[in-house]
Amino acid sequence: MNKGIPYLMAALVALTLSAGWAAPVLALFEHAAACLDSGGSLDLLRMRCTPPSAARDLLLQGWGFWVTAAAVAAVALVGTRTRPPRRRSSLPQ
Repeated sequence: MNKGIPYLMAALVALTLSAGWAAPVLALFEHAAACLDSGGSLDLLRMRCTPPSAARDLLLQGWGFWVTAAAVAAVALVGTRTRPPRRRSSLPQ
């Protein structure tokens, strides 16, 4: 018996297992690409494609992000606009 046959079989098993893993991942990429090409929006949590007619504006969908960004900007403005209190020196000038 040829000594290379076990290595060939191991390579075939590895390729079969990797194809079994890669097929669903590639199908997911194809689904996402088809959804986005049609103008829809892809919901990754529910794995659904929302058609373009039913898709809401991205600004309205991400309202939590924009509220958080506005709050951080307001805190940064208040923090940089206020002056720290002056310290009085005990040394005579």
